[in-house]
Amino acid sequence: MKAASSQPYTLSNHSKSLSHDQNLSRVYMPTTRLITDWKINYLIKKIETTKLISGIYIWKLYNNSTQIESRKIIIKRTVMTQRNSILIFCLLLSFTGLGQQCLNCDSTNSASGDFSTAIGHSSIASGFASFAAGAHSEAVGSATISLGLWNLNTAEAYYSTTIGSYCKTTANSAMVLGAGISENNYLTNSFSYSLMIGFNSQYPTLFVSTSPSYDKTGKIGLGNVYPQAKLHLRADDGEEAAVFIEPNNWNAGEKAKIILGDTNHFISTSKSIGLEFNSTSNFVFNGKNTGFGVEEPKAKVHINGDLLFEHNLNGIIMKSEDGNCWKGTISNNGELIFSQVDCETLLSTENITETKHSEIFIYPNPTNGQITVEYTGNRKNLRLEIKSISGHLVATYKIKKGDNRIELNNISDQMIVASVFTKKGELISTNKVVIKK
Repeated sequence: MKAASSQPYTLSNHSKSLSHDQNLSRVYMPTTRLITDWKINYLIKKIETTKLISGIYIWKLYNNSTQIESRKIIIKRTVMTQRNSILIFCLLLSFTGLGQQCLNCDSTNSASGDFSTAIGHSSIASGFASFAAGAHSEAVGSATISLGLWNLNTAEAYYSTTIGSYCKTTANSAMVLGAGISENNYLTNSFSYSLMIGFNSQYPTLFVSTSPSYDKTGKIGLGNVYPQAKLHLRADDGEEAAVFIEPNNWNAGEKAKIILGDTNHFISTSKSIGLEFNSTSNFVFNGKNTGFGVEEPKAKVHINGDLLFEHNLNGIIMKSEDGNCWKGTISNNGELIFSQVDCETLLSTENITETKHSEIFIYPNPTNGQITVEYTGNRKNLRLEIKSISGHLVATYKIKKGDNRIELNNISDQMIVASVFTKKGELISTNKVVIKK
């Protein structure tokens, strides 16, 4: 093994080789120049290299006569450009702990904050552990990042990030991505823990708000708006606030759909069907009037056109002043016939005659699924029959003196007929009961 050799390398001899090994000649020159340019205003005044064995060197950095850093550098003999890249990378990793840094900078850059870094032209990193890169970008707040042209993270905007041009944050933990207009028209985010994205405007196109807690999520705004709902769209002045949902192939019959609540409730449209509303429950229109074919409806339902009832059992139901409900249907001869229906169930009651008995009481009516049959008489072996409005027998129960509770939860009808019979089959009471669930 050859004896170790030592050779000083100062700022005045950039062109000299640091080794007599011709295969490594001038390898260190561009890297040392990088180090010199990087640190000349701060720490490094002299670099000394000591060769241990072929390919392994000790580098010592001096500030005047004081050694400030010593690192071992291992160089593999490859092509010249690869050796340069490897050495530059090693040096960047080796010297990152030296404090304020200004990389490839001119005299206009400033990295005055502790552990801060400034890169490019007129970049300023004055905040603790801040990073500014590009041109005229400033990272003033602690741990802020400012990348691009004329970006600014203010002092109160700690932990914030701006990427693009003319972007600005004035609140902590905020992000801005895009491009504002000028120094007088920044794209500015003043909301903590939020993201703002926009281009060629001082207003955002997309805004993501903060989350209310660690187990929740924020809201999204489209347009210049702080979102009041999970998705909030606001149009610009003079612009239509429209959402366009376009299927891949409209002409082939593919649908566009909005699903509400679950997959059974949706609004969809296709070229062949038009607009389709689907629900497993009711459609309720709250408001003043509803118009079909008219722009200013004058009644609760105002129709400019025909109504088609395809089955002769369907018709129009109206309530008279005395509180009774009547259903009008059409006969085969074209005659309009009205018959009375129950106002709750809208079912016909003409063939059902209620018979009240002074000793039998059935309540509540209407019911949510349970009735009480109260019998105050002395007869025994009474029988209660529950039938549908069409006469189908649903259930049978024994009735005793006192209160008899009857469950109707398994009955899907909106109205039932409760009849009480004696042991000999004599009908003594008939009551119509409305079920509301």
